[in-house]
Amino acid sequence: MLPLAASAHEDPAVISARRGVTLIELLVAMALAGLVATFVVGWIVHAAKMSHASQVRDDRDQSLALVRKSLFEDGTRGNVLQVSSESWMLERSRGNSPPDTVRWSVADGSLVRNGAQELPSDSILDSRIVPTFSGEDLEGDPWSQCDLNLDGIVDDEFLSRLTSLEWTLHVRHAGFPNGEPVDDTIRLSIPLRGPG
Repeated sequence: MLPLAASAHEDPAVISARRGVTLIELLVAMALAGLVATFVVGWIVHAAKMSHASQVRDDRDQSLALVRKSLFEDGTRGNVLQVSSESWMLERSRGNSPPDTVRWSVADGSLVRNGAQELPSDSILDSRIVPTFSGEDLEGDPWSQCDLNLDGIVDDEFLSRLTSLEWTLHVRHAGFPNGEPVDDTIRLSIPLRGPG
């Protein structure tokens, strides 16, 4: 028996379903799916890079906050033993135990506290400590007033008069994802116990 020809009253959806998909329709659908997939993958990669960049910045900010906290605690709880333009040393008491000696310095391009690197993502290009002490002539250079023998170290008679240190670090931060190092200046203000 021969198949019957489609009648004029047959539903168009039934006719379309029997006919199938042409090659051109299939290629257009694949192209659109490829564009959508490319957009989605690009967006996911961009979001991952932004998340990584944010995490790197957060990690550095947290490291810097910890350094500031350590400097504050050391300065306000310790007795300063020595200050130069590149480093400073203090002694912290520990109850009944012998006191600890703490040394902050810049060594091999790193900020170091007792041999431990403090800002691992930064390379220190240059640093300078400027002392502030009671009785200081604010118009003059503090170092010319407290380093009378010109050895680069605060003279002993000025140590008990120190009220703060201003530590300026010129750093190069290479951890940001764009690949370009970022130069920055960090100013660390360190309050000290002061006179007495």
